[in-house]
Amino acid sequence: MASSYGRNGFTVQEAVNSADAYYAYRCQILTLSGTDVQTSDDWGGDAQPAKEILLFSDGSVADDDDVTINLKVNGSWGENIVISHDNLPFTIKGLLVEQLKLTGGSGDADAITVLSFH
Repeated sequence: MASSYGRNGFTVQEAVNSADAYYAYRCQILTLSGTDVQTSDDWGGDAQPAKEILLFSDGSVADDDDVTINLKVNGSWGENIVISHDNLPFTIKGLLVEQLKLTGGSGDADAITVLSFH
């Protein structure tokens, strides 16, 4: 049965059933230098938690660098996730993330863009 809501429309029931209905997005650039920890904005307060997060680089991440990700879900920080530069862009989906921390692997400044969908 064809939808009468148009190509991008969805019904109220579809919106209730799906965590993929986004209301807003935010973009933030975190500059990683050495072992310094950079923390994103807090999305768990007045804002909606992020339903999907996309991490990507402008190309400044060196070939031998790893990026460590730590997610705050349901008010507590989880275990570290370590990804190599080869895995950028990296998508986190299926969790309601309130905040994230990023740590770089070298002394060079690496710019990581955090695009979050709420």
